[in-house]
Amino acid sequence: MKTPYDTAMRVRQRDLDEVSAAIRREAGELGQVEREQARMRAAVRDEALLATADVTLISPGWQRRVQNAQQSLSDRQAELQHRLEALREVAIDGYGVLRGIETAAQDYRADLGRKVAAAEQATSDDMSAAAFLKTLRIQRRRASGD
Repeated sequence: MKTPYDTAMRVRQRDLDEVSAAIRREAGELGQVEREQARMRAAVRDEALLATADVTLISPGWQRRVQNAQQSLSDRQAELQHRLEALREVAIDGYGVLRGIETAAQDYRADLGRKVAAAEQATSDDMSAAAFLKTLRIQRRRASGD
């Protein structure tokens, strides 16, 4: 049964679908950043093992580049986590609004059902009353005509 809330529910659901897709994209990108951080930590660990064998292999330039790359990844991770949290808040609010609209639509349907049932009952009552009055008139005519 259609309600005046159906369009609002579809629009809100479409908005939530878009937010959900954005959350998946951000979470995927965050996963990539975390994997890159793990790869860089492994590279630093490997270089540290090599450097313990030969101190002349330590390169300050390489260390600076790795530190800068790690800082860049950490900054990117923090930014992505912040955006992801913001998107999750939007999703939570959106779901709350959607549930409110769905509840209003259910209430509308229930109210409409009660109104229809009341109208059907009133029609039935009217038909019963009319039949009773008709029977009463017939009995009075018979009683007066006898």
